[in-house]
Amino acid sequence: MSWVRCYEAASEPEAHMVRGFLEERGVPCLLRPMGSSMYPMVPFGTQVLVPPDWQRVAAKWLRARRGPARGVLRLPQRRKRA
Repeated sequence: MSWVRCYEAASEPEAHMVRGFLEERGVPCLLRPMGSSMYPMVPFGTQVLVPPDWQRVAAKWLRARRGPARGVLRLPQRRKRA
């Protein structure tokens, strides 16, 4: 089976969160590091892969997940002095 990228995470924990989010909804996922390193953490990020027929569904759910934040307080605008 071939797999296609649906998300690029900056860190491995972020990739695991996205994978869990998708797997809860029945989407099969794999994680693939985007680079090798001698350190325990991948410095170049991690790709979240899905089967090609799931890519549109996964992209739709991830777009909805990244929607505008709710409950965020906006700072008051500063008045300009004349």
